[in-house]
Amino acid sequence: MELNFKKGDWIFFLVCLALGILAERSFLHGNIGLSYPVFITVFYGVFFWRYRSFTFTNKKLGLLMIVSIWMLSSSFFLHSNMILYILNFLVIPVMVIIQLVLVTYPVQNQWHRWPFVQKLFLTVGAAIAYVYRFLMHVAKFSVRGLEEKKSATLRKVLIGVGISLPLLFVIVNLLVSADQQFGNLLGAFPRWLLGLKIEEEVARTVAVIIYTLAIFGLLQVLRIKQPVPADDPKPTGKVAWDSVISLTVLTLLNIVYLLFVAVQFQYFFGETLKAGYTYAEFARRGFFELLFVTMLNLLIITTIVSYVEKSSKFITLFIRSLLSLLVTFSGVMLYSAFLRLLMYEEAYGFTFARVLAHSFMVFLLVVLCYSLMRIWMERLSLVRFYIIAAIIFYTVINTIQLDQYIVDRNLERYSETGKIDIYYLNSLSYEGVEGLVELYKLNPGHPGLSDLLLQRKQEFLDSEESWNSINISRRSAEKAIKDLEIQ
Repeated sequence: MELNFKKGDWIFFLVCLALGILAERSFLHGNIGLSYPVFITVFYGVFFWRYRSFTFTNKKLGLLMIVSIWMLSSSFFLHSNMILYILNFLVIPVMVIIQLVLVTYPVQNQWHRWPFVQKLFLTVGAAIAYVYRFLMHVAKFSVRGLEEKKSATLRKVLIGVGISLPLLFVIVNLLVSADQQFGNLLGAFPRWLLGLKIEEEVARTVAVIIYTLAIFGLLQVLRIKQPVPADDPKPTGKVAWDSVISLTVLTLLNIVYLLFVAVQFQYFFGETLKAGYTYAEFARRGFFELLFVTMLNLLIITTIVSYVEKSSKFITLFIRSLLSLLVTFSGVMLYSAFLRLLMYEEAYGFTFARVLAHSFMVFLLVVLCYSLMRIWMERLSLVRFYIIAAIIFYTVINTIQLDQYIVDRNLERYSETGKIDIYYLNSLSYEGVEGLVELYKLNPGHPGLSDLLLQRKQEFLDSEESWNSINISRRSAEKAIKDLEIQ
């Protein structure tokens, strides 16, 4: 298929080339910091300029995703958690592609269905195909230009170079023998050439080309008018679960969960725990199993709500009651897992994984509450809520300072118990360094603390910060440790 390029397309390609250069400068020159939100801001500025006359769809979710993307990119500037750093480096580009396809998708409010997922993969494939056709178009255009000029000038230039090379070899050697300064000048040229780091510059040029073509291909493909899919007739062979089978499964599950919850309440309000094992042992036993069972229950609830066949009012009411009971038992198990993890943190301290697990359980609790509402209100959509809630949850996790919370809780625990793992604090982001500074103010004689702070202070002195790696968390930690007088 031949591409029909207009003047505006070539101008937009040059704009994408500038974006490609900015992307290379933002992502391939040391640690990423301020450069990420800057790039996202410029990228979406270019996108809205290019699509200024385009009619967008799914605007509310699209706006939510833009806000989420920008906040995630800002976390590179504000925070420094390495786990989220790596995760966001992979997540943000995927979210950008989803958001772009979402607002240009020809169907309104159908983004939670399988055709939209197919559209995502088709769009990526179409962008790659478009880039290939564009490169072929550029190659044909270049060759055609040479044929029109009959390549006469180019052939003459090559002939001239071939004749000059042996002459230059003889003349240059004679001139070097005649003048030592001229020889030194020519000798400096190879050293200058080596100083250019040609391999690195070639790699960066290739990166600019890849960024440019990826952005150009994607944004060009999305502008192509897409036909609105026809409404599919309601399928006659829709998969449905038998209501009696579902009723039996729910009854048996609820009986088992009732027995389990009865045992849990003995732990919560009785003395059974003290007679058996320690709080730490209790906390460690079964936490992940409870979390997995809760998530499995959510899957069961979603499946039954979506696929159980319509039946009599009595059976429907009975199923809804059992589902509500299942949600209640799931909430109790989630609370049990929450308490177990809390006990474990009190015994062994706070870590990023443990606090993240706590946060995830809060997210599951919100999902359970909504699922309970959906059981009794058929017009609500579970899948839509799950997607939106997941986006908001992930954004909040990246926005709040989890590492600062971990540091504060561990310092509080140190004040109460005198126990703290300074090497774990040091492994955290720059908030951990500030925590070590606060610990030094509390107890300068803590074993190994002075050496650790001196090591981190030297790292700050030896490192340089360019504009693209500016990070607020790093600057705050650097100021705190440089102002500290370490003995």
